[in-house]
Amino acid sequence: MNQLPLHSLIRVHPFSGLVIDVDTWATAHDYHRNHQQLHLLSLHGSGVAQGLEVVSTDPPSESVVVEAGIAIDPLGNTIIVPERQHVTIGNSPGTAYLVLDYVESNAAGADQRDTRARVKEDFRIRAVHHVPEANSIELARVDVAKAAATILSAANPWLPAQNEIDLRSRPRLQITAPRRLSVGLVVHGDEKSLSPSHLAGFQYFLRELEYCGFRAEVTRSNDSSVPDAELLYVTADSGAAAPSALVKRFGERVAEGAWLIVDPCGSSIGMVESFQPLIKAKAGDMTEALTLGSRFVFGTAPPGAFPTRQLIWGERIILSPRDYGCAWAGKRGEQVFQRDLVRAALEFGVNAAFCVGQDVTAPARTPSRASARNEAAPEPEAPAEAKSEEEAGARAES
Repeated sequence: MNQLPLHSLIRVHPFSGLVIDVDTWATAHDYHRNHQQLHLLSLHGSGVAQGLEVVSTDPPSESVVVEAGIAIDPLGNTIIVPERQHVTIGNSPGTAYLVLDYVESNAAGADQRDTRARVKEDFRIRAVHHVPEANSIELARVDVAKAAATILSAANPWLPAQNEIDLRSRPRLQITAPRRLSVGLVVHGDEKSLSPSHLAGFQYFLRELEYCGFRAEVTRSNDSSVPDAELLYVTADSGAAAPSALVKRFGERVAEGAWLIVDPCGSSIGMVESFQPLIKAKAGDMTEALTLGSRFVFGTAPPGAFPTRQLIWGERIILSPRDYGCAWAGKRGEQVFQRDLVRAALEFGVNAAFCVGQDVTAPARTPSRASARNEAAPEPEAPAEAKSEEEAGARAES
């Protein structure tokens, strides 16, 4: 629980002849400190502000990696972890909690003067085998099956297994400044070949990102370059295959950490097929699991304009022959989509944006739960009107 200081604050009233002693100095500085804590807790709450991701080591071991980041504890203290930390989970079977604490210590200056005049606001990360104290922040937990177990990143972060990192109870600040997200829009080929609704839908997608706490900074590019962006959205006429050299450049950006969505306009699959060399077997299981639950929850990917077409998942890659661009706009040609389809398509796009920056590398599972789900539950047939349009489009192209 956030412990708000429910008492009147006292500040120093300066006047000529005021004696600046230890008590006066402390009152002056405590006033600003208490105001900051009150602001943080009342407007933002406590939890992780940014960073502090918890992932397995490479190669996996009994330890985990905690990335640098910032958090606010339930007392309103700001905790800064300036660099990556390695933490051993421990050898005891049962639930291990990885917790972050605010601590203070004496801090000497560069000339090693009296340490009593300086206080270092520091952090402590530890693994405990009991429910964390009220003022601690849980970063992750692991259900350890046995002593000396190897700790893995969860193959499905929403349903972690034993010895996998569980981030579901991790507290996050409820109100934060807009997160800047660089988005690269690449239109391959002639833009006039696209349905007018498709790029309009992309604008609706950007607006939805703003409502969900993102400030999208869009860079538009042509076929000759790949934007230096966190999220790459590539579109074209669905039958226009991308050259292998361009596909290779996109693959290089993905290897550097970008997310790639290929979402052509139309019922053909030539554009999607040209990007398939980037897909590696089983590499998309984590991407699928993250995208289906990063903010809004889906059992399977939403239909889009062409619901019978299957998405292709890669590591930070989504190849979509479903034309989400037109679905975001609510229509394609004379066909008008129902609100639930439009809403689901927009929320799916937002989920992809929330995945940006998350680790998608997980140990291989045989069989993976994501692929098992796909095999056991095939996607439903398209509505009659959607299927008839898709078939008509295929006949027109042939």
